[in-house]
Formats: sequence, C-alpha cells, structure tokens
Amino acid sequence: MELPDIPVRDSDNRRCKERRNRSGFLPERRAMFELVTVLLSFVFAIALTHLLTSSTELVWARDRLRFSGLQALWMLSAALSILVNWIGLEPLHAIKQWSIAEIEIQFVAAVVQYYTCSLISIRPAEHGIVDMRAFYERERPAIFSAYTTMGVISIFQNWWDQKTYGVSGAELLKAEGIVVVMVLLTLTAGWARPKSLQWAAVAIMLALQAYFLVEYALAL
Repeated sequence: MELPDIPVRDSDNRRCKERRNRSGFLPERRAMFELVTVLLSFVFAIALTHLLTSSTELVWARDRLRFSGLQALWMLSAALSILVNWIGLEPLHAIKQWSIAEIEIQFVAAVVQYYTCSLISIRPAEHGIVDMRAFYERERPAIFSAYTTMGVISIFQNWWDQKTYGVSGAELLKAEGIVVVMVLLTLTAGWARPKSLQWAAVAIMLALQAYFLVEYALAL
C-alpha cells in the first residue's frame, strides 16, 4: 500500500534547515552579520561607557586630582581602538557562510577590547586625593596585558579572515607588521621603566590609530 503524500509547509522546511545549521554553519549571511555586529557593538558600547564615565568623574574631581598624561593618552587610545575595531567590522558582511568558530573569535576579541577600556578607567573615591599617577603605575601590567592580548588576537584575526578582507601576500604582511609594532608598543608601555620610552610608545600608537582611521576613510 502506498503512503499518501504529506505536504510540507515552508515554515517546517526553515526549521529543519535551522536545526541542520546548528551543527556548525549558520544561514542567511546578512542576517548573521547583523546579529553578530549588534552583539559586538553592545560590548564596545559598554567598554566606551567605562572611559566616558571615568573621564567625567575625573573632571568633577579635578580639584583633588594628580593628573597623569600617560594614562589620559592611553584612555584616548583605548577609545580610538574601539572606533577602529568597530569600523573594522564592516568587511565581515562579505562572509558567505558564518561558522561558530568565526563568531567565537569575534566575540573573544570584543571581550578583550572591553578589558583594555575597563582596566584603565579609574573611578575616583568620594574623598581624598585622586592619584592617577599612582593608579597608572600600579595597574600598568594588567592594562597592557589586555592591550597585548588584543594585539595578538588581531594578528590571528587578520590571518583567519584574510580572504574576507580581500588581502593576501604583501598586503597581509603590511597589516600584520603594523599590528606587531602595536604589540611591541604595548609591551614597552607596560614594562619599560624610562618615561621617555613610555611617552614614545603612546605617541606612536596614537599615530598608527590615526593612520588606520585615515585608511578607512579613504576606502569608503
């Protein structure tokens, strides 16, 4: 006896495809791009909130503040880094098939980005001297461990997504070389004792971040 044909609704087909794709690859690249970038943008926004809140409270406490130019410039660098990495999400729309690994790599990078901002953001006490210099010296290893980790992850991301970004060969080596220089700058800032080296590190870092922003602007 032949079994009758059972009509299958489109919604059932979609659910089956979604269940199949949970094993590794995710459907509808545009929808996934929007979903992932919203998540990462949310993490970036929280990270930026730390910097803005800290700078606001430092202005309020300016009468009892021992200012640190190095910390202030690295806070600026952290904000620029958020902007650079947020703009850098745009090429990801070219990914044809999202994988769980891709999403995890992007999320881990965003979380480390968060710590580069949260660790450098001092929260003044209600009373007493707000010593930015002492805070910066005490927290330098933690702050720049996060910065260095972010740089290492960026090197891996550039390699992992080189086809997505449309770079290879000399272009990839150039991009990786710049990030390697940034990693060396964060190591200098975190562990070098001479102040002159620390000032040079933050100055070069800001220049490189400005270079990236100009490159993005020209590519638009």
